[in-house]
Amino acid sequence: MKSPIFIFSLPRSGSTLLQRVLMTDSEICSVAEPWVLLPQIYMLKKQGTISEFSSLTAYQAITDFIKNLPNKDIDYNDSLRAFILDLYSKQCKNGERYFLDKTPRYYLIIDEIIALFPDAKFIFLFRNPLHVYASIIDTWGNKRLNKIHRNNRDLIKGFSALSDGYKKHEDISICIKYEEFVSNPEKELDKISRYLNLKLETSSLINFSKQNTKGELGDPTGTKFYTNISKEGLYKWKRTLNSIYRKKLVLNVFKHIDTEDFEIQGFNKHELILDLKSIDNKNNKLFLIDVVDFFKSYLIATFKLNLLFIKDYKWFKNRFIS
Repeated sequence: MKSPIFIFSLPRSGSTLLQRVLMTDSEICSVAEPWVLLPQIYMLKKQGTISEFSSLTAYQAITDFIKNLPNKDIDYNDSLRAFILDLYSKQCKNGERYFLDKTPRYYLIIDEIIALFPDAKFIFLFRNPLHVYASIIDTWGNKRLNKIHRNNRDLIKGFSALSDGYKKHEDISICIKYEEFVSNPEKELDKISRYLNLKLETSSLINFSKQNTKGELGDPTGTKFYTNISKEGLYKWKRTLNSIYRKKLVLNVFKHIDTEDFEIQGFNKHELILDLKSIDNKNNKLFLIDVVDFFKSYLIATFKLNLLFIKDYKWFKNRFIS
C-alpha cells in the first residue's frame, strides 16, 4: 500500500456512494467506516471522551510518557503512523495501492490527520446542508425528529470544521460537491482521477453497486436500494422540510453557522434560506408529533439520558469515569 485516502464529510453527505465508486478501481481498498484514528488521536486530548479507567488520568499519563521519549512527539507520531498504516495495509489483501478511510466524524480531527499523514490524499465532500438535515430526519429518525438533537453537533460544528479544514489545506486536497457529483458524475470522476493519479473508468459509475464495504456502518439505505447515480436525492429534502416547525429548526441551525463557512463550501446562505422558505407548508399536520419528538430528542441529548437507558452504557451508572 502506497498511502491512505481520507474522505472528510458530514454524515449523510453521500460519502458511502463516493467510497463505493472509488472502490471499483483495483488500486483502492476500503471497508465501511474504520473510525480507528478517533480514539488514537483523542488519547492526547483533555476533553472529548469518558471511560471506565479515567480518560483524564490516561491523558496525563500518556503525555508524561511521551515527554520521556528521546524525540518526544516525533517518536510517538512515527509509531502511531506506522501502526495505522500497518492496519490499513492488512486490509489491502490484493496489494491495492491506496486504502480509503471514510469516517464522517473525522471532521473533528482533520488537522491531526493531515499532520500525521502529510503524503496522503484528502477529499473534502460537501453537500447542501438542507439535504443533509433532511436526510438525517428521513434515515435515522424514520422521517421524524426523535433523533435530530444528537446530530446537531454534526450540523453545526461539523459543517464549520469542514470549511475550516478545507480553507487551511486547500492546496493539498480536493473538494467535491455532492450535487455536482450526481449531476455530472463523469466530470467529477475525472477530477478525482487526476488528483489521485489513477485512471478511474466511467464504468465505475455503474459497477459501484457491486462493491461490498464489509461492515455495519455507512449508509443503511443507499447501499440497499440505490444501484445507479441519480439526481433524485437533490429534491427529496423538500418533502421532508415542508412545515413551518421544521423550517424554524433548520433556520435555528443556520444561525449558528457563519456565512463564510457556507461560501467556502460553495453555498450561498441567503439563497438557501430563501429556498427553504419558498416550500409549501404541506406537513403542518405533523406539528404536535414534531414538537413531542423534538423535545424528547432535546431532553435525551441535554441530560445524556442515553447513558442511562441504553444497555451498552449500563456500566456508566456505577463506575468511575472522571
